[in-house]
Amino acid sequence: MGAFGKRSNLDIELNRKFIQQKSPWLAVKAHYAGNFPNNIVGLHNFKGGYCGVSKVENDAINICYLVQFKDFKKFKNIADFQEKILYHNKNLELIFKESKLLFENPLTISQISFEDKPKIDNHILMIGDSAGLIHPLCGNGMAMAIHSAKIACNLVDDFLQNKISRASLETNYITIWNKTFKKRLQFGKILSQLLLNSYLTKITMNLLLVFPFLLPTIIKKTHGKPL
Repeated sequence: MGAFGKRSNLDIELNRKFIQQKSPWLAVKAHYAGNFPNNIVGLHNFKGGYCGVSKVENDAINICYLVQFKDFKKFKNIADFQEKILYHNKNLELIFKESKLLFENPLTISQISFEDKPKIDNHILMIGDSAGLIHPLCGNGMAMAIHSAKIACNLVDDFLQNKISRASLETNYITIWNKTFKKRLQFGKILSQLLLNSYLTKITMNLLLVFPFLLPTIIKKTHGKPL
C-alpha cells in the first residue's frame, strides 16, 4: 500500500505518468498569530489562485494559498507577490496586515498535480494523495485519505483471509475508489476553474446570495456522505 503523499521520489522510481508532466500549481503556506474566528474557514480568491484561512492548533492561523506558477514567477519574492496581487483582495490584505508570521519563512510546494493517477501501480494500492489529489478549496483531503485507507484495509483483510484473489482485491479497490471519490475530484476541478475566473466568480457569489440553499449542495458534492 502506497501512502507517500502528493509527490514523492517513489513516484519517480515507479515512473508514474503524472510525475513526468509539468504542473502549473504552486502552494504557499504559513502560520500566523492574530485574531480570526475559531468557527470559520475563510476562502478568498485573487488573480491566478485562491487562499484558505483557518484556525489550527496552538491558536495559530493557518494561511495557505494556491497560485498558478506563471502568475507567481512575475514577482521577485513571496512578499512582493502578496503585496501586488493578494492585497487586491481587501479581506486578505486586512488578514495579512493584522497578523504576525510565526514561521521563519512561508513554506512553498511546487509541481502540485491534480491530474488523474492510477489507483494501482505495480500492484501497489495507492492511498490518499498518492491515488488522487483534491483541490484544497474543497477542504476534504485528510478525510479522503483516511477513507481510502479504510477501503484498502477492508479489502486487504479479505485477501489475507483468502476470501478474494489478489486480482479481485485490485479490481475492487479501483471500483470502490472511483465510486467514492472520482466525482468529488471532478467537481473540485470545476470549482477551481470557476474561482480562477473573476467574472464567473462574481456571478456565482451573487447566485449564492439570492439562493443560499445552493451552498450546502455544493459542499456535499465535494464531501460525499458521512460515514
